[in-house]
Amino acid sequence: MNKLKLQNITLKKIWQMLLVVIIPVICVTGGSAAPYAVRLPLIYAVGIVFLIVFILSDIKIELNTITVSAAMLVAYIGISVFYSYDSDETLQLLLIYACSFTLLFIDLPRSYFSKILTIIYVISAVIAFSILISAVIDNCMLKYFSFIVNPTHSAEVTRLITKELSSGAYSGFAREKGEAAYIMNIGTAVLMARYFAFGRLAKKDIFMLLAFLFALMLTGKRMLFVVVIVAFCAFMLISQVKNKAFKLLCVFMVALAALFVIMMFVPKVANIFVRFLDQDNLGTMGDRNVLWSYLFMMASAFPVFGAGFGSYTKYAYEHGLRVGGDKWSYNGHNSYLQVFAELGAVGSVIFAVFIISAFVFTLKAIKKFKDEQENLYLCFFSLYFQILMIVFSLTSNPVYTKQVTVLWFFSIGMVIYLCRKTKTPSHLKIHQFERDII
Repeated sequence: MNKLKLQNITLKKIWQMLLVVIIPVICVTGGSAAPYAVRLPLIYAVGIVFLIVFILSDIKIELNTITVSAAMLVAYIGISVFYSYDSDETLQLLLIYACSFTLLFIDLPRSYFSKILTIIYVISAVIAFSILISAVIDNCMLKYFSFIVNPTHSAEVTRLITKELSSGAYSGFAREKGEAAYIMNIGTAVLMARYFAFGRLAKKDIFMLLAFLFALMLTGKRMLFVVVIVAFCAFMLISQVKNKAFKLLCVFMVALAALFVIMMFVPKVANIFVRFLDQDNLGTMGDRNVLWSYLFMMASAFPVFGAGFGSYTKYAYEHGLRVGGDKWSYNGHNSYLQVFAELGAVGSVIFAVFIISAFVFTLKAIKKFKDEQENLYLCFFSLYFQILMIVFSLTSNPVYTKQVTVLWFFSIGMVIYLCRKTKTPSHLKIHQFERDII
């Protein structure tokens, strides 16, 4: 098979090496100035380079339930640009989803997937320690690491970080507590996948798992803490671990003891539990009920085809939602309701098919690879991330967050690749074709 070569390195190989670097930078570097500035250009680069490699190399395009539903979703979003309540925002989300869609056809050596997860793990570990030191050193990030979290000395960034600190939340190098909590989940996902695939964790891995969990608690993000619990319970149910009930009890007791010890030295860890016990806050879901009222209004106005992907903030603003007199810019904090309001019943069905088919496919892959630890490790990571998307979407906006969307599609594409390389189950397979260009 002839391929385009650059100094004896194939174009496909260059693309693969770039992805090893680009994916972690896009997905887990947080909201500080530098990663935020390069994130969108890198996402566009992923899509553009894929198209070039697809034309000039031997990338395989496999159509199955997942990829077909994803293609229909991207096409539906594209159509909605023409009638959207906010066409500019819909177009931007279309580009992000179109570029992320290409990751469903990712073609990397298995070792490259492991390298990507290792880099993601290392970056997550660095951010975890930055959160932990923030909790013990007063105003640590602004005093000693402003060149990372606020290199332009923006008064607004300083205000936001100070506001987080005053509420007992810490984000470290991630610069925003939601970003930080998401990244702590990714670090946890790597270690949890490693344990359930290989049946063990090294001492340093156990130490890092505790670091991720305590750093997650210090962010104060409740639902992302719940994600860890849900994922662990799900993994216990489907894994080959023996004496599950006993081991679950042991893990709970050890974690509880460790938590009390940590809380003795770092009382701020308890803030997340205080938030769980705040009845007024729970009753209004942190004032999300106000945001959701506009989602219900929007859904009733555009029930069939929706108002256009990403159009919620403009619709809510024009119908009375104000925050300090300004436009609310952070979506509806319930991705399910917002998708229904913006894509309507038709688009929501397509979206649901994509989510469900990917989840079921991953569960089948875990069963398929039960005796292949390296593949199982990658599949468990993908399953964890899909659980994160499903659970976190109840109270937040992962579907509308660039870096989360990219890692979501990447994790699914990883499982599709593994199954394709070992003969994908025929009931999901529709058609496959390959282009070979000299």
